[in-house]
Amino acid sequence: MQPTVSSGISPLEYHPGYEILDETGIAEQGLDQSRIRRKDNLQSTLRKISETTNHHSAYSTRSVHTHSHGLIYAEMEIYDNLPAHFAQGMFASAKKLPLVMRFSTVPGDILNDKLCTPRSLAIKILGVEGERLSGSEQATTQNFLFVNGSSFLSSSVQQFLSNLKLLANTDNTPEFKQFLAQILQSTSKLIQSLSGGRERLMNNEGQPETNILGETYFSQDPILYGNFMAKVALVPIAPSLIALTNKPIDVSFASDSLKKSVVDFFITHTAEWELRVQLCTDINKMPIEDSSVVWSEDVSPYLAVAKITAKPQIAWSHYRSQVVDNGMMFSPWHGIKSHRPLGSVMRLRKITYEMSKHTNAMADANTIAEPKDLDDLC
Repeated sequence: MQPTVSSGISPLEYHPGYEILDETGIAEQGLDQSRIRRKDNLQSTLRKISETTNHHSAYSTRSVHTHSHGLIYAEMEIYDNLPAHFAQGMFASAKKLPLVMRFSTVPGDILNDKLCTPRSLAIKILGVEGERLSGSEQATTQNFLFVNGSSFLSSSVQQFLSNLKLLANTDNTPEFKQFLAQILQSTSKLIQSLSGGRERLMNNEGQPETNILGETYFSQDPILYGNFMAKVALVPIAPSLIALTNKPIDVSFASDSLKKSVVDFFITHTAEWELRVQLCTDINKMPIEDSSVVWSEDVSPYLAVAKITAKPQIAWSHYRSQVVDNGMMFSPWHGIKSHRPLGSVMRLRKITYEMSKHTNAMADANTIAEPKDLDDLC
């Protein structure tokens, strides 16, 4: 995928009817008994994952995305003169904003890097103005979550809950962890490369672990984008990052090889990514309630709306881990209403992150806090 100079598309404006709220039941009052049981079942599963990972770790962890490989301080430059459809929400005008990037591992337990599993990236942008989502009224941050695959493994809450139940039964041997990693590989959907349309299918035999910094990351789930609906991608554009795409790393000697590769890179290199947005133009071909569907770029191409620059730095330290891993929550529901999460999986995540926040705070006797500026992190 190359940056688009101009958009000749006609995006659909958001309508509440595009969302099916009764899959989770969390958006309505007066829940019937079956929906209450479903919600309680979900919360019980998520609680079990948190309790299990806490038991097997020396510190409190999240239900998913627990293993951080890089904690980066960076700056976002929102581009000027964007087409009107893309100049929405926090991207309505050109500006520069500080942010935090957190590279992590998807499964709940902290897996050895020799086990090839999906990798994720969360960014927390500071100083974002706008009407806030419920639960983040006192903050000035906007969170975006990404995974190095263009579609979500589960199309619905019911499927997601089944997958979570599998993860919840992790009381838990190294052999099971390896089995779980193979499950994640063999059931992963096609991961499509933005840069060349290449496709790869993870299989039971696994594949060489590649550098996490060379990956393209996708939001998978849709969000509001001002008056419209969109998915978001983060694409490496610095030559030094592009050179790392599909580049294997040696995991034979260290259990934290991914972290080492990130730290080594940022000793001397500056990294640059573009944040690119894909607007929904056809609700049938680009559904917002089924995150397993890849939105075709032939129907609606991505357009670059901002650049993220991270200068040389210490990309992971125990102090940063204490501040970011243990002191922050990267919830997609912490942000402004112009970028509210959409779809059943995103609504489910609201429960997930609120429970994770409560569990972590109780376990560590810490208060999860939103930073005001990068000085809060140093």
